[in-house]
Amino acid sequence: PAEEGEYFLKVLIPSYAAGSIIGKGGQTIVQLQKETGATIKLSKSKDFYPGTTERVCLVQGTAEALNAVHSFIAEKVREIPQAMTKPEVVNILQPQTTMNPDRAKQAKLIVPNSTAGLIIGKGGATVKAVMEQSGAWVQLSQKPEGINLQERVVTVSGEPEQVHKAVSAIVQKVQEDPQSSSCLNISYANVAGPVANSNPTGSPYASPADVLPAAAAASAAAASGLLGPAGLAGVGAFPAALPAFSGTDLLAISTAL
Repeated sequence: PAEEGEYFLKVLIPSYAAGSIIGKGGQTIVQLQKETGATIKLSKSKDFYPGTTERVCLVQGTAEALNAVHSFIAEKVREIPQAMTKPEVVNILQPQTTMNPDRAKQAKLIVPNSTAGLIIGKGGATVKAVMEQSGAWVQLSQKPEGINLQERVVTVSGEPEQVHKAVSAIVQKVQEDPQSSSCLNISYANVAGPVANSNPTGSPYASPADVLPAAAAASAAAASGLLGPAGLAGVGAFPAALPAFSGTDLLAISTAL
């Protein structure tokens, strides 16, 4: 349980950045905890968030600590190893050899459904305001079906300063949610059955019928090889996540992908 005035935030960490966040023998992460006063836990090296090749990082601390830790993580995520940005190195057996260069400009946070509701606001008003004030683009993954996963992934895209402002606004919403500490697991190994795709749905409050542009963008990006096999990890969730599509639509999308 959190101390008075302490909150929780989960951050997705791409595999390529995990090493520099942990540091040699864990020195960097220990130092980061000392400096910020936060408690930081990371999922094991191959224990990824469903549908991604990213590790889950749980941060506990004051609102200031959450922002400070996230700024540090974001800095490491922006440092893409040179080898990973070369599109010619594509090997099906090693999905991490290439990556979507856009990932470096994104922050991916996992929040409980209750916090997601506060971030979106009535009719999407809050998320619009966050985007206008920060200049960042904020998208939420679809609400998961069933009870498997009571969380959603918030993807924030933009320049470092814009992302920082938007994440601060999201941390503010975490503080306002009495149920913000309802999902404190860092391992998803025991999550069975379909989970909602972690990819953004194209608009912050998309109904399934509005998702086509995102699917089209995904297939275009895949066609240009930007995503590489790693980016397609969540594609299996498309049919489950898009009930409004007919069989022929799905066939067209999967053919494109």
